[in-house]
Amino acid sequence: MRVIRRRYSLALMNAIRLHQPARFGQLSTALPQASTSTLAETLAALETAQLVAHHIAEAAPTSTYSLTASGEKLLSRLRRLLDDIHE
Repeated sequence: MRVIRRRYSLALMNAIRLHQPARFGQLSTALPQASTSTLAETLAALETAQLVAHHIAEAAPTSTYSLTASGEKLLSRLRRLLDDIHE
């Protein structure tokens, strides 16, 4: 899972979880330190890894991102790990 070692991958997945379904602008606002090209590349990598799904609306030219079941599972496990470390 090299994709989760990419800069902003986990932060991006968490932002998607908080805003599901999330639009690119929401994600850009949630991670202002990341450039739009970095966000786009990271989203594409997460989509390729099947951790994030990209939904394109047919009626309007909008798209959203959501976590896949695998992405939800990964974040859940990482959250438990971090909670254990902080105890």
